[in-house]
Amino acid sequence: MNDKWLGSPPFVILPRLRSVLADLEQLALTGSNPVPNEAVNIRNCVIASRAVPCLMGEFSGHPAIQDGPGITSELFYLDRKRKLARTLSRWYRFDEGLI
Repeated sequence: MNDKWLGSPPFVILPRLRSVLADLEQLALTGSNPVPNEAVNIRNCVIASRAVPCLMGEFSGHPAIQDGPGITSELFYLDRKRKLARTLSRWYRFDEGLI
């Protein structure tokens, strides 16, 4: 059964949420950097809105989609100073900043 709001069944969403939680706890409690080297770069990044906050921009190095324009999954964490974002699925860097 798919979740009406998130679009995926609980057995898919729960591990992703646990991963988000673990990353944010590591960041908040230890101050250490949980961002893996394989974080996807996103250029010309802006904060966009779907039914939930997300990012739109030009992707580079995403493991599942081609480089080019795209929209992320739900945005759970945004740090403009560190130029980092954590969505439901993965970490993103916006090295050129937000537009």
